[in-house]
Amino acid sequence: ADEKAADPAAERVMESVIEIIHSIRNARAQYKVDSTRWIEAQVYAGELTPAIVPYSPAIQTLARARPVTFLESREEAPPSENVLALVLKEAEVVIPMESMVDLEAERERLEKEIEQSQAEVARLEARLKDKAFLTKAPPSVVDKERDKLAERKDKLERLKQQLTRFQA
Repeated sequence: ADEKAADPAAERVMESVIEIIHSIRNARAQYKVDSTRWIEAQVYAGELTPAIVPYSPAIQTLARARPVTFLESREEAPPSENVLALVLKEAEVVIPMESMVDLEAERERLEKEIEQSQAEVARLEARLKDKAFLTKAPPSVVDKERDKLAERKDKLERLKQQLTRFQA
């Protein structure tokens, strides 16, 4: 394209629209939202809000989010709990968790996954404390188990943080 014909303001708006759609779709994937389910979203885009509103139908269709409410700042919105806030370059997207997941079912799923992770961490810790394993196994296998333990502990921590978000 001809560089002289470029419109920086239009490019900025389109970048924001794409980023909004992308962030909502990523959140849907992260929380395993069924592809047929429509979710709610609020978009706070400051000075870009009037320029982004005309793209509302595209955002709603591509992100499977309806309604999408556009406001200039979060101060205009009523305070809410149990939301996922996605801070983007030029905007903020807020998604009520109950529009994405059944909160009680998600709590139960997380608790079950935490239980499984705790059992896995305990198993790996016991294995790494076993002197017979440490002396007989090749160092590469021991290192692999240590790495696995670190990964499982990290996953367990993330799961606990997610569960804390749902306890509010």
